[in-house]
Amino acid sequence: MDAIGHDVLTIHHLALEDDPRYADNEEYISMTRGLLKAVTIFDLLNLVAAVSEAVGERAGREIYLAYLRSEEHVVLFPPPPGSWEEHVEEVFPDLVRGVDYLGVLIERALETNHDVTRYVTWRREYRGRFRTKVVSPSEALGKT
Repeated sequence: MDAIGHDVLTIHHLALEDDPRYADNEEYISMTRGLLKAVTIFDLLNLVAAVSEAVGERAGREIYLAYLRSEEHVVLFPPPPGSWEEHVEEVFPDLVRGVDYLGVLIERALETNHDVTRYVTWRREYRGRFRTKVVSPSEALGKT
């Protein structure tokens, strides 16, 4: 199962047709329609922020609820930390590997579902740094 990044979802939901990645992004979204896929809670919240900024708070709240109720999407949460000290100790090794904090949170959430085989995002900085395979929508389509 694929997990989809907030950047891919934002391009889709805001119909950013001027974005040069739009055609491949939409083809990938179309290809996965009807299939079970995942989104981390962190990607979902970033999507809510983007939609809320562009369209308004109500639209942001509606998209949040739509994903939570969706039968096509599994929302992934990382295990809760026992304490802040424990959390910092858990994420620190990934931070010193050069993964930004949001990336660490996303990766921890991805690791909660062993059915996730890849993370689909345009963010190249996660390649080779996540334990989960990272591909772009174009690569997921077999175009590169």
